[in-house]
Amino acid sequence: MTEAVIRDEEWQRLHPLSPLLRGGVVLIAVIGYVASQFFDRFLSSINLDGILPGPDIGIGPAGEDGALEQVVAHPFLALLALVLLVAGVAGVNWVAWRFARFRVAGGQVELRTGVLFRQHRQVRLERVQAVELSRPILARLFGLASVVVQSAGGSDSQLALSFIDLRRAEALREHLLTLAGQSEVVLAPTDDSMATPPTMGDAVPSPRAPVVAVPVVEVPNGRLFVATILHGSTIFLVAVLFGALITAGVLSVGPLALAGVPAMLPAAFFILLGRGKEMLTHGNFRLVDVGTGVRVTEGLTDLRTMTIPLNRVQALEVVQPLWWRPLGWWRVRVNVAGVGSSGSGDGEGERETTLLPVGTFDDALRVLARLAPQVPVSGWNDAVLGEGPQPGWQTSSARARLFDPLSWRRNGWSDTEGAVLLRSGRLTRRAVAVPHARIQSLTLQQDWLQASRGVATLHVIPAPGPISPVVDHLDTEAAHDAFARLNERARDARRGAGPADLPLAPDPTGLVDWTQHRSGVPEPGRLDPL
Repeated sequence: MTEAVIRDEEWQRLHPLSPLLRGGVVLIAVIGYVASQFFDRFLSSINLDGILPGPDIGIGPAGEDGALEQVVAHPFLALLALVLLVAGVAGVNWVAWRFARFRVAGGQVELRTGVLFRQHRQVRLERVQAVELSRPILARLFGLASVVVQSAGGSDSQLALSFIDLRRAEALREHLLTLAGQSEVVLAPTDDSMATPPTMGDAVPSPRAPVVAVPVVEVPNGRLFVATILHGSTIFLVAVLFGALITAGVLSVGPLALAGVPAMLPAAFFILLGRGKEMLTHGNFRLVDVGTGVRVTEGLTDLRTMTIPLNRVQALEVVQPLWWRPLGWWRVRVNVAGVGSSGSGDGEGERETTLLPVGTFDDALRVLARLAPQVPVSGWNDAVLGEGPQPGWQTSSARARLFDPLSWRRNGWSDTEGAVLLRSGRLTRRAVAVPHARIQSLTLQQDWLQASRGVATLHVIPAPGPISPVVDHLDTEAAHDAFARLNERARDARRGAGPADLPLAPDPTGLVDWTQHRSGVPEPGRLDPL
C-alpha cells in the first residue's frame, strides 16, 4: 500500500494527466471534424469531370462558405484555431484538476470538485457496496485507472476518482474495502479448485494479505462476437433483407423491390449499435473466485474490474436462446442488491448482473456452483434440461395448454434445501434459482380467463433486477400449496440467517425488508380474479 493511501486524513490530488484524459474525447472529436473538413476541401479542389458521372461535388461557391470553411481553407489559420482550442480545453481541465481533491477520513470518502460551482461529495464507508476499477482505453495507455465507489444509494450515489496511477488505485481499492469491512479472503489451495465449489471452511480471513484468485471461466472474444451477432434483432434484420432480395428475383422487378431498403437503415444502425455496445462491454471477460464473492474483469475499450459479494446475490438465471441451442451456449445473470433492474441506464447495471455473457453448459455450472453452492448439480440439470413431471418437480397440467401450447409441460418449480428452482420456456429455455432467505415476497395472480381454466400464476419476488421469477399457469390448488410452502420456507430461512448472510438492504434502493413486508397465505377459493 502506498504512503499516499495510508495518510487518510490528508487531501490528495488526482493524477496530473487526468485533465488530458477527461478532455481527450473532445479533442479527438474536434480533430476528426477538422480533418473531415480538410478532406472535403481536397475533394472539391479536384476536377472530377470525366472520372465520375454526375454534377460537381464541390461544396459551393466561395461566397457561400461559412466562417469555419474560410478558416479551414487557410492552413495556418486552421492550425492556429486548433492550437487555441486545445490550449483552451487543456487550461479549463487544468484549473479543474487543481481544485479537485479527495481523501479518506472520518469513516467516509470525500471528493471536492469545481471552481465556480463547487461540489463536495461524501460516501460513508459503512454504506459502500463495492469498489471497482475502471480503465478506459486512454487511461490504459498511460497506466491509470478510475476508482469507482458504489454506495447503497444506487447509481446516483457513485463516487468516481478519475484518474489515479494503477498501483495506487489498486492499493486504494484494497484499503477502502478493508475499512468498509468487505475485505476479500485468501482461499486455501486445492488440487481441483476448478471443479469443487469453495466453502467457508476453505477460506482464511486475511484483510491485508494478497488475494489468491481462483479462475472460474474466461470467454474468448471470438465466441462472444458470434454470440452477439446471433441475436433476435440481427436475425430479423437479415431475414427481412433476404426476403427483399428473394422478392426482387422472383417477381423480376429489379431494384424496385429494394426501394424500401434505405428506410431500414436507421433501424439497422441502432441494431448494430446495440450489438457493438454489448461486444465492447463484455469483451475480454474473465471471472475468478475470491472466496467471499466473484471478481469480474471485462471490457474492450473500458476495462473494468468489479467484485460482487455472494451476500448481494438475490437470484440467479441461466438462459439459452433458440439460436444458441445448436452451439450449446448459455448465459448466466443475477439480481444484485442495490443495482436494480436497469442500473444507471448506461450499461452499468448490465455489467453487474451478467456473470457469464456466453459459455458452454459446463461453464455455466461452474459459475452457478460458486454463486449458489446450496443448489446441487442434479437440480440445475433438471431445471435446465428437464421437462414434464419429474421427481421433485411440480409442473403445469394440461389445463394450461391454452396459455402455453409449447411450454406447458416444462413450466414448473422445485424446492431444494436452500433455494427454490423455477423453469420455463421451450424455444428459449430458462432456469431460475432464488435462495429462500432472498425471497422478499410472493404473489398469486389469476385473471378471469385463468379462473375459468382453474389455473393461477405464482410470482417469487426477490430484490429488484433483470430476473423476474415466475411460474405460469399452475393448477389453482397447486399454486396455493406452493405459495404456502415457499412462504414458510422463506420465513424460516430469514430467521435462521445470520447478519453476515443477509444482504444490505438500503432504504434508497426500495428493497423491502422481510420483517416489514410478509405476504400472507390466501385461503383457497378466496383468490379473486383481477
